[in-house]
Amino acid sequence: MKNYQVMTFHSIVLIALGIFGFITSGSPTALIAPAIGVILLGLVIPVKKENSVAAHIGVGFTGLTTIMFFIVGGIRGNTIIIIMATVSLISLIFYINDFIKRKKEREAEQT
Repeated sequence: MKNYQVMTFHSIVLIALGIFGFITSGSPTALIAPAIGVILLGLVIPVKKENSVAAHIGVGFTGLTTIMFFIVGGIRGNTIIIIMATVSLISLIFYINDFIKRKKEREAEQT
């Protein structure tokens, strides 16, 4: 999968699960995940156009989100938050693998 596809899937999951969490709990803090999803969704088009700055912002934001969701999900024992954390971690792994692959391709072109 390409980075923009992973980012699109990740943001849709955050938006959907965050809205579901808000509907079931009524807590306004459940809207943090959809807000993060909307921000990541806004970065999809620049990432698709190979904008490396947007890609790095998205990866950094995903890393922070992953840490935040694992901490909060662990403290609260909330399954929805743990699912979001897991999806965020998987997305982060995809991003890192893609960055490693691109670096190897650039190094191969230079030699």
